Amino acid sequence: MTAIKSYLGWAAIAAAVFLFAWNVQGWRYEAQLAELKAQHSLELAARMTDVAHAEALARQIEHELTEAMEVRDRETQEQLEQITITERLAADQRVRDAAKEYATRYRRGVALATAAAEREAADTAIRMFAELLSQSDGLAGIYAAEADRSRVAGLACEAAYDAARGRSMVR
Repeated sequence: MTAIKSYLGWAAIAAAVFLFAWNVQGWRYEAQLAELKAQHSLELAARMTDVAHAEALARQIEHELTEAMEVRDRETQEQLEQITITERLAADQRVRDAAKEYATRYRRGVALATAAAEREAADTAIRMFAELLSQSDGLAGIYAAEADRSRVAGLACEAAYDAARGRSMVR
């Protein structure tokens, strides 16, 4: 019986040592787990800060590009208005000059004509040529103005593309 008590005593001591070691090991694992959680929280906070900085940078770049595009749009509109004004003035002057030239040329012929019918035919020819010239010049002005508008718009588009592309390649 003493042998059984002795085994039971040793078994109780072994069980106590085992339970104590189990608890100590649990505390160590809990401490390691707490340390890993803290480290993970720090890394997560650093990454969230990096994400916030990247978002702020993206918003800043977008804002700068938007401002640059708005400036280009205003400049383009001003150029288009100036082109329209210049084209109208040039077309008016061309029509006036051509009408004067035709009138001068055919007045000489009319002055030499003695018959009223010949004068009337010459006046009709002058009016017809002046009208044709006016229409042709008007159409030429429309085409030239549209070509100028297209050119300015195309250059503005290219500038916006180059600015956006250059900006993305720099960063």
